[in-house]
Order: sequence, then structure tokens, then C-alpha cells
Amino acid sequence: MQILIPAWLIGSILVAVLGRNRRFGFWGYFFASVLLTPIVGLLLLLAAIPTKADLAKAVRKAQKTQKKAAKT
Repeated sequence: MQILIPAWLIGSILVAVLGRNRRFGFWGYFFASVLLTPIVGLLLLLAAIPTKADLAKAVRKAQKTQKKAAKT
């Protein structure tokens, strides 16, 4: 029991850090992970809709890849 609580909190913090740029943000994923479980929080994170900033970043990355491919 003594190791379960710190492991739960560390897992919740890790999920929250991964979700800081997603729809619910750091605190949303942190509280979901604490109240449910870090595993459920991770599943919520994986199912989350990316923000517009994430989509724009993906588009820029794809454009760079296309430019590099066109040069070769």
C-alpha cells in the first residue's frame, strides 16, 4: 500500500504531462488519472482529439518531408 499511492501519483503526473497540449490540458488529465486510474487517463489521452496547434505542427512536418522528397 505504501508504494501504491506514490506510483499512482507519479503515473497521474506522467499522463498529465503528456496531455498538457491536448483538449483537457494538464489539470484535466491529472484529475481524471487520479480519480479513475493512470491507465484510464492514458486511454483518455490516446483517444483525445488533437488541438489545432497539434494539427498545424503535423501539417508543417508533412510539408517539410514533402520538400525534402522533392529535392532528391
